[in-house]
Amino acid sequence: MRRINKKYILIVLLFFIIFVSTNAGATVRVEPARIIINSLARSRSTGTIEVVNKGEEAVELTAVLNDWSLDEKDALLFFEAGKSNYSLAGLIKFNPRSFILQPGKKQIVRFTINTPENPEKERRGVVFFEHETDFTDAQTGSKVITQIGTVIYLVPADIKYNFKFTGLRIYKIPPPEPQPVVLSVENAGTGHFRYYLSYRVVDSENRLVMEEKFNEEFIILPEYKRKITFMLAERLKPGDYKLMLQFSFYNTDKTADYQIPITIN
Repeated sequence: MRRINKKYILIVLLFFIIFVSTNAGATVRVEPARIIINSLARSRSTGTIEVVNKGEEAVELTAVLNDWSLDEKDALLFFEAGKSNYSLAGLIKFNPRSFILQPGKKQIVRFTINTPENPEKERRGVVFFEHETDFTDAQTGSKVITQIGTVIYLVPADIKYNFKFTGLRIYKIPPPEPQPVVLSVENAGTGHFRYYLSYRVVDSENRLVMEEKFNEEFIILPEYKRKITFMLAERLKPGDYKLMLQFSFYNTDKTADYQIPITIN
């Protein structure tokens, strides 16, 4: 049973899904699922995306940039490029943008991103490779367009990170179930965070009662507030404790550590 209730829908997993289109079983894969580019101001960055046709028919594909965000329930929202304050619109170019991919073949799509002169925040987007099928939607009468894509982050060197732990609550539930814990966190910076969570509980005499490290990766976008819910490894008996939290961040050895006194009645 999963102890942690991770509300975040991880973008990586979504865009790693293989899409199977409706016309004669054409299958298109896109790799990698996520690209993070660190850049300097007024610089030009390049990268590649591999598109593979695993199906039995040729497909005509076009690279289309979209903005994306998350709603209050962490469900994905997609926008026309340029609608988000963190958009890559106007900064990224693809070569080729449109191409025909034969069965069993792959296409390397190269892209170039020009970092703005004063890059005060990260930019992000999803690059969809669109294919118009021969299938017609019965309700609208329009052609069905299928999409598969990869997420790109442009992270300037001077970006400001500001991760905040803002609160903790332990809920009372009848024994023998362990108590649920709800953490509140905030990203007050201009770049997204990817992080892992672990905790230790010590009693009033500083003796270790329990500890646990979660393997799930969390993501929080700039200007977002989020809650993380998990069950303690064991039920705490009445008494005074300290809950010691550690947030470990992706691609760095820096951590954020907190000690919170708690009382179980």
